[in-house]
Amino acid sequence: MGQILLVRHGQASFGADNYDQLSDTGNRQSRLLGAHFRERGLRFDRVLLGSMQRHAQTLEAALPEAASSAEVVPELNEYDFHGLVACYLEQYADVERPARGDARAFYRVLRLALGAWADGSLRDGVPESWAGFQQRIRRALGAMTADPRAGQVLVVSSGGAICAVIREVLGLTVEQMIMLNLQMANTGVSRMIFKGDKVRLQSWNGVPHLDHPDTEELISYT
Repeated sequence: MGQILLVRHGQASFGADNYDQLSDTGNRQSRLLGAHFRERGLRFDRVLLGSMQRHAQTLEAALPEAASSAEVVPELNEYDFHGLVACYLEQYADVERPARGDARAFYRVLRLALGAWADGSLRDGVPESWAGFQQRIRRALGAMTADPRAGQVLVVSSGGAICAVIREVLGLTVEQMIMLNLQMANTGVSRMIFKGDKVRLQSWNGVPHLDHPDTEELISYT
């Protein structure tokens, strides 16, 4: 029986020209996560991460000793949420544009865009098809369980990709996946166990490394 720990990246730079880099808060979250793993004596047989900068920076801040040997799996990358929102706003011109840096307004539109993407009503300029996204998430899940000898597997990815993996494991609806996605905490940890290609979810989105009066202000969702 193997264990997979799925980690969402640390807080990225929402509202900046380059979202795909950790903020100062994201670096602090990641370092605290690494300290938590070391305190628990966790040793990982395999470490996988997506190819995005925020994934690599999260791993480097948390477990620098694991960064050089980690396996880069592009299937673990996030969907292009900025692209999806742009397509949705282009198609539905009556929807109010969120102001730059207004995360709450942006995620309201993103929820609508994700639903339209999944049901096929988002038509022109979609950066990735919904079917294509589902297929690569299944490949990502297969990559996580590919080595039956690995007892402890660490995966660093993004909220949407992680919740899509959980959807595959639990058979969730798209709406349920979207609801989970929009509640994912930065450096939130979800735990799965696997034997062969059989995978079960044990826990979701925990932040024990931040859930303390001295650090709870670091809990974030971007």
